[in-house]
Amino acid sequence: MLRKIDRKIICMVAAFFTILAFSTASQIMTNEAALAVIDTDNTVIINIVKLGLNYEKAYGVNSGILLFLLAYFYHQVSKKKENLADRRLNRITCIGGFIFSFFMVFGNSFFYLNSWDLIFYGKFQMFISVINFIGYFWLFQNILTFLLLSLKGKKKGQEETIDKEKKDKFFNRHPILFYTLCFLICWLPYIIIFYPGTMNMDSLFEIEQYLGEIDWTTHHPIFPTIIFGIFMKLGSFYLSNDNLGLFLNNIFQIFLGAILLSYSIHYLYKLTKSKKIKYGLLLFFAFFPIWPINFYTEVKDIYFSMAILLYMIFSMKFIVANGNLNPKEWMVYLLSMIFVYLFRNNGIFIILFSFPFLAIVVKKMEKIKIITCSILAIVFCMIFTQIYRQANDIKKGCVAEALSIPFQQTARYVMEYELTEEEENTINKIIDIKDIKENYNPEIVDYVKGKYKQTTATNEDLKEYFIAWFNMFLKHPAVYFEATMNSAYGYYYPNKTENKDSFAQFTIDIPAHINKNNFELQFLPDTKENRQIIERSIYTLRNMPVIGLLFSCGFYTWGLIVVTLILWYFNRKKEMVLLVPLYVIILVCTASPVNAFVRYMQPVMLTLPFMIGWMMYGIKYNKFSIKN
Repeated sequence: MLRKIDRKIICMVAAFFTILAFSTASQIMTNEAALAVIDTDNTVIINIVKLGLNYEKAYGVNSGILLFLLAYFYHQVSKKKENLADRRLNRITCIGGFIFSFFMVFGNSFFYLNSWDLIFYGKFQMFISVINFIGYFWLFQNILTFLLLSLKGKKKGQEETIDKEKKDKFFNRHPILFYTLCFLICWLPYIIIFYPGTMNMDSLFEIEQYLGEIDWTTHHPIFPTIIFGIFMKLGSFYLSNDNLGLFLNNIFQIFLGAILLSYSIHYLYKLTKSKKIKYGLLLFFAFFPIWPINFYTEVKDIYFSMAILLYMIFSMKFIVANGNLNPKEWMVYLLSMIFVYLFRNNGIFIILFSFPFLAIVVKKMEKIKIITCSILAIVFCMIFTQIYRQANDIKKGCVAEALSIPFQQTARYVMEYELTEEEENTINKIIDIKDIKENYNPEIVDYVKGKYKQTTATNEDLKEYFIAWFNMFLKHPAVYFEATMNSAYGYYYPNKTENKDSFAQFTIDIPAHINKNNFELQFLPDTKENRQIIERSIYTLRNMPVIGLLFSCGFYTWGLIVVTLILWYFNRKKEMVLLVPLYVIILVCTASPVNAFVRYMQPVMLTLPFMIGWMMYGIKYNKFSIKN
């Protein structure tokens, strides 16, 4: 056992390292920078100057105050676990601390330099990275320790139950209806001010495909294309009002979202008996502004996110009931799987990777049921899409959609290294080298991928490209890893703000080259000022401490990892199974063409708050044991 004075010194040193990690420079410290301060040939002096320059942001009152606050926090955590011989706690918190520190150190480098040079640019930068890693590690390991010990210390048992409440209250007799009304009332200002709702450019593209003005391909999922097309056709052609075509879809999404959230909140409340969870979810979705805006936006990702939430809720039911769902529940569960597949081209991966884990946690007959249900959903969707494709002459989407990672790796290679004549000729058959150099963006693959020579590139050209791609990897493997990390780090690094279309759509995006039907979609002119007030207020909220993290893609990945670590610590393997679909979505985001794209992360952002409630159910209302 450490003496009190020793523990205080260690905590102060740990806090000092953490402050250094917070204060590290956002650029490479070179010898030239040091020589600009002092003219010397002494290597030791140069490195001392570089060290001071690297941490010059640590100077000031703020850092001093934070240092003592962190030292106090570390000291309190160390006292909490002083008499605990809990190797499991140390092991799990160290793993979590390592993961989050890795994300921060690498994320900082890519955030500031679009490369990992802040880590690997010479021995000095590697030394700085080690210091920063240690500082972050102590911080996250202590936070996780505090969190786990706090949860462990809580009494297991139920909070105030429904039976103790007055049954004659409307919101107790009709909870789902009550929650739905709450959502609609809170979202009403957005519905009015942003009438007829916002629209993503992809949705207009899908509508024009459905109406036959643009060649229909499977680049966008068929099912949402049908929905958007039907609503627009109803509003524009039958009701003679283009705005109504957009509004009908968006108001349908609003009602569907409100009902689904209400049902999910009610189910989780019945499961946990926790008013804190119930009201926390209600307040979060009613007042956090990205939800009404996103539910009021015509874009396929909203339908997909709702399908994921429905699938997760019925997966909860499946696990809680040990697979013994009634026929009605099985039917809805099957529908949720079908919707996950139909609303996103990569939705099949979520079903494929999830059902083996779901089958593990139940008995033999229930294993057969979940496997059969999942396969049935996949087969049905395949047959439906194939029949509909053939009946409507829908062509396959461009192969480039599946090549985001290799295209980005090739583009970075082209930017950093000289190509041989053979390599240049091979790549030019797929994408012009000139286009790559003019359009390369380290975080968005679309700018390069959009130049793919779809009409002229043959299968033989692709084969030759992949041979060249592999040979280039053998020559300079590091650039491939760097390119991939640079285009995906925002999904793991909370400090990275959203990319491309922002965290919500505040416009009706209808470019003229896509708007073949000349739809006149526009907001009401009198609402412009109010729309601007709402939009700017939300961006201001995004920049606020703590609250702003709720807009971050990386923050939700961290949240999912924390939930996983907590369930792992409490030996709740059955509850951990439910997290598999969300990890699959994050992996899909990693391979996506845009870094830190909120639209792609929406299913995780929508579902994670319910996973926190599910976690609390697992550790409070089930028997558990903690093995050292």
